[in-house]
Amino acid sequence: MLSQIRTFFLFFGISFIFFFKSLLGDVAFITNQESNMLDIIDLSLKKNIKQIKVGEKPAGIAIDKINKIVFVSNPESNNISKINLEKNIHEFFFAGNSPMSLYYAHQNKLLYVTNWYENKISVVNTLNNKLIKSIDVGKSPAGIFVAEDLKRIFVANKDDNTVSVVDTDDFKILKNIHVGKAPYGVFSSPKTEYIFITNVQSHSVTLINKKTLKVEKEIKVGKWPYQIAYNKRKQIIYVTNQRDNSISVIDLKVKKVIKTMSDICEYPEGIDISYNQNLIVVACWFEDNIILIDLNNEKLLEKIGVSGGPRSFGSFILN
Repeated sequence: MLSQIRTFFLFFGISFIFFFKSLLGDVAFITNQESNMLDIIDLSLKKNIKQIKVGEKPAGIAIDKINKIVFVSNPESNNISKINLEKNIHEFFFAGNSPMSLYYAHQNKLLYVTNWYENKISVVNTLNNKLIKSIDVGKSPAGIFVAEDLKRIFVANKDDNTVSVVDTDDFKILKNIHVGKAPYGVFSSPKTEYIFITNVQSHSVTLINKKTLKVEKEIKVGKWPYQIAYNKRKQIIYVTNQRDNSISVIDLKVKKVIKTMSDICEYPEGIDISYNQNLIVVACWFEDNIILIDLNNEKLLEKIGVSGGPRSFGSFILN
C-alpha cells in the first residue's frame, strides 16, 4: 500500500555513521534520476563518498539540518525517502501521488510537497510521517518555497503560468500571481525581500515581493532556466539555464544580468552554495557529474562523477 510507512535499518553500516559524524566540511546530496540513487559528496575532500538506493526517478530534495535528516521525492514510486543520517534509518512514506519538489519548515517540522499530476500540494508531519493536509493549487505544480516568517507558501504552477500563494495557518489560497511562461523553480531566502521564479519557456526570472505579493521585475536569462541559488554575501543570484549550458548571474541591487558563465556543463540543473567551502555546486544532468565553482572568482574548479542523471531540485547542501 502506498500509505504504508516502510522502515529499513542497517542501511549505511556502523562505519559510515562514524565517518559521517567525523566530517568537518559541508556535504552535498545529489538525487540521480537515471540510477535511482542519492549520492553523498564530501565537499571538503571533493569526493563522492557514498551512494544510497532510494525510490524511482528521485528528483526533489530537502534537508532538516538540525536533525541531519534528508528527504527525497520519488515521483515514479509515489513516495518520499526519509534518511536519518545519525540514527541509520531509511523510511519511505506517502505524500500524495507524483511528488516533485520539497520544502522542510524547521519551525513546525512540516514537509511541504508538490504533487505534479494531482495539481495539489501535500503537507506531512515529519514527526510521524503522516499526511495531514492536501491543498488544491494550479496545474502541474513544480517548485515550492515556504516563507516561514510570513506564513506563506509559494508554488509555481507550470501549466497555469501562475504562482499560488497559500496561507500556512488555514491552507487557503491568498492569491494566484501571473508570471512568465512555464514557471518551474521557486527560491528565496530570509536575507532577501523577493521570491524568485524561473520561467522555463519565456527564458526569464520573475521577482515577486514576498510581502506585497506584487511582481516587481521580470529579467531575461538563458534558455530554459531551472533553479536558483542566492549569494547572501553579494546580493546576487545564480540561475542554471538547461538549454544554454550556462549560469546567469543577476545583481539584485540593479535587477539585471551582470554576467553569464557559458559552457559550464551539459544541461545544468540543481544549484546550491557552500559558504564554508566557498563553492557553487551544480548538478549536470547529461554529464553524470557535479561541478564545483569557486564562489569568489566564479571559476570552474573540479568535476565529480555521480551515479547517473543528477538533478537535486532544491537546497541540497548540509553545513
